[in-house]
Order: sequence, then C-alpha cells, then structure tokens
Amino acid sequence: MGQRMRRRHVWWLGVIALGTLVVASQVWAARSSGEDTPPQPEAPVAQALPTATPGFGPIITAPPQPTPTPGGPPTATPVPPTRTPTPGGAAPTITPTPSISPTPLPTLTADLMGIQLNPNTSLEGYDTSLWLAERLGVKWIKLQFAWDQLEPQRGVLSETFYTYRILVQRANQKGFKVMISVAKAPDWARASQEEDGPPVNPQDLASFLTRIMSEVRVDLYGNSYFAAIEVWNEPNLRREWNGAPLGGAEYMRLFDAAYNAIRSGEGGHSVTIVTAGLAPTGINDGVTAIDDREFLRQMYAAGLGNPAYQNIAIGVHPYGAANPPDARWCGQDDCGAPGYNNHPSWFFLNTIEDYRAIMEQNGDTGRQLWATEFGWGTYEGFTTVEGDPAPPPDDPPYLQWIDQETQANYILRAFEIAQSKPYMGPMILWNLDYSNQELIDARDPRAAYALLRGGTDPLRPAFKLLEAAPKR
Repeated sequence: MGQRMRRRHVWWLGVIALGTLVVASQVWAARSSGEDTPPQPEAPVAQALPTATPGFGPIITAPPQPTPTPGGPPTATPVPPTRTPTPGGAAPTITPTPSISPTPLPTLTADLMGIQLNPNTSLEGYDTSLWLAERLGVKWIKLQFAWDQLEPQRGVLSETFYTYRILVQRANQKGFKVMISVAKAPDWARASQEEDGPPVNPQDLASFLTRIMSEVRVDLYGNSYFAAIEVWNEPNLRREWNGAPLGGAEYMRLFDAAYNAIRSGEGGHSVTIVTAGLAPTGINDGVTAIDDREFLRQMYAAGLGNPAYQNIAIGVHPYGAANPPDARWCGQDDCGAPGYNNHPSWFFLNTIEDYRAIMEQNGDTGRQLWATEFGWGTYEGFTTVEGDPAPPPDDPPYLQWIDQETQANYILRAFEIAQSKPYMGPMILWNLDYSNQELIDARDPRAAYALLRGGTDPLRPAFKLLEAAPKR
C-alpha cells in the first residue's frame, strides 16, 4: 500500500515538473518576442537517495480526547459546545474578511513568512517540496523533530536523524532559514509510556539538543544551520505532556535546560529560541488541558520574563477554526451558528492580541510573538483514488465549513494582518504537503490544511494565491 501511494505521489510530482516544462517553453517564446518575464525557481533534478523513516506531524488544534482511567469509566472531555442561535441571542461581531481576488494583492515581507514541510518522504520528494516553497516566496522552512524517533536509545542517534540532517542542510543550501520543533521524549527518558510527554530529567533533552547541534554543524560564518529551535509542542495538553504535572512552571523547567543547552551548543549564539506554541483549546480543567492564556501567565510567573533569556520569542498557534482572521469573539457564550465561535481561543486575532496583552502585563515588550503554526483547513477539492469527492473527517467539524477559496483568502489576509503588527515575527503556515493519497483516504485532519492535493492539478487555490502575492 505504501509503495503504491509513493508511486502515486511521485506521479503527480511529475505532473508538476511537466507543467513547469510547458510553462518554461511559453516563457522562452515570450522572451523571444521581447516580453519581460520574471525568473522562476529551477525545478529540482531527481536523485537516487534514501527514503526517510516515518515520523509525526504537529498536533491539530481540536478538543483533546480523554484517556480511560484504570479501574473506572472514561471521563468525558469538556468540549466547547456548538450552539444553535436562539431568538434574541447575541449575534457574532464578525468583520468580513475582504476578498483578495482581484488584484492588487497585498505586498508581503518574505522574511516573515514560512511553511512547514513533511520530512517523512523521499529526498527526491523533499527537493520538490523545497522547489515549491521557493515558488511561494517564503524564507522559512519548519520541520518537526520527534525526539523519540531520533534517539530511540540513550546516546544513539537513528538513521532517521541522519536523513533529517540532510533535509536541514539542503534547505540552508537553497537559502531558507530553518526552524525545528523538538518534542516527544523517548520511552527511556519518560515516567510514562502513555501518549506523548516530556523527560523526567530535563538534562536528557539538553544533552540531545547539544548533540544534534554538533552533528548538523555550522555555516562558514559559524552560525548554526538551525536558525530557530522551538522547545516542545503544545505542552498545555495532557496528550503532549503525559507523565508530568501539567502547568507553565513545569514547562519552564524544561525550557530553561533547553535554552542553556542550545546557547552552549555549536553555533548556538545565532539561534532564536522559541517557547512552545500552545494549543488554543478553550479547555481549562487542569487535567485534559490548561487554557493557553492561563498557561502563558504561569510561564511568566515561573520566570519567562527573565532578561537573562536573550534572543527568544514567544510561540503561539493562532488557529481560527472557520472564523475569518479579521473576526473577534462576540464576548458571550452564544455567538450563533455554526459553532466554534463562542470562545476567544477560536479566533486568530483574539489569540495574538491576548498573548501580546499578557506580555505587556509582565513588562515583556521587547520580544516578539512567533506563530509557529497557523492555518485554516478544508477537505474541499480532495478526491479518492476512484475520483469521487473525499469524505472529510468527522472531527473537527469546522473542516467542512469553508471552501478552498475562503481558505486561500483567510491565509493571505492573516499574513497581511500579522505583518501590520510590529510585535509579530515570522508566521509558519501549517502545512505544504501532509496530503498524500494515503492521508486523504484516511480522513486525516492534517491534509485539510495542506496547500497541495493529488490529481492532475496538485496546487490548491491557497498555494496559487500565496505564490501570486508580491513579496519584498
């Protein structure tokens, strides 16, 4: 099954390359007639290289699922309710996102734009993804580093790590800045093997970070090939922090060890260290999850504002469910249909504004927010192997509430909004290519956020709109 999917994946990548040749012939004809055509990135050349070992992708922002309690029935997870408007109920205060299809499109700053790539593909496929990222005009590439797959035994780096090292170096050779997110401790370092979680001893993570920095090395100027390192992923969720107390103070113990290890690592002076992007869940039971705003306050109470932490950024995951990037929460428990709009966690603008307010309340005005994940998802445009419309996931339901054109408009508008705010740093769009046929057929929510799809036209409207937007 996997081989068939990879053949299918390589087939549509070939379609992209064929399309590029057609475009190139048209460009040559245009130049011959005196027309001025802007240069395009050169298509990658296929190489016979090893295939990466499967890893993982980031957590999709959706209500966490409960873990059964031994000896008793499972506890229901509190999920923000989907409400139906009642007569006299409050209407949502939503400002419609302006359509950005026709031109002129907004001019965006490429250094503040990035996209996450799937590292678990062939190196030939990865080269194609880098080529597509060049076409988008973004300057940042993000990769997830699953520690449990890279150091499965203490002190022993896996073959997967050495493949990932190649990915980082290739992205640098193409002129990209690389951010990695390190999470998921291996079993040998944990107190529990349930779900995912941190190490018992933060120094185990510190040792791993120092080791991989020495393996990846530095450029000619002594700067690490890692331009930024995000320390963990969504630690306010139990499923990402199982086996340790859930809370901002406990996370800061891990962050402090990681910070010092990165700074002492090879080229560590050049690395921007990013706190973990938190999951905006709307849940604050202290067991399944802690509300991301409250968790950030706990981090500051535990020392995040310490000026000894130099060149750090505050990670944020400002997902918007199906709400426009310009919209804000209506301020009430019932904001009307369709749902996922009755809490500020479900709004892009509320999230970045709330985080900034917390930073200012703690006197932390000199640092920036970095959106290490954001995006809007839809299954529209995906097809099954037979060519029928692919059924979307049942959860989260908002993946069925917007179409591809809306997705495209929301993403571009979010970039434009963020770049108008001086406290916002780079924004990493989740994702380019977690959308092979196998993931689509599995109704995997990750595919909904991707800019690529299968078939003869693999570029989704969001890709085309971002590519068309001028960059500076």
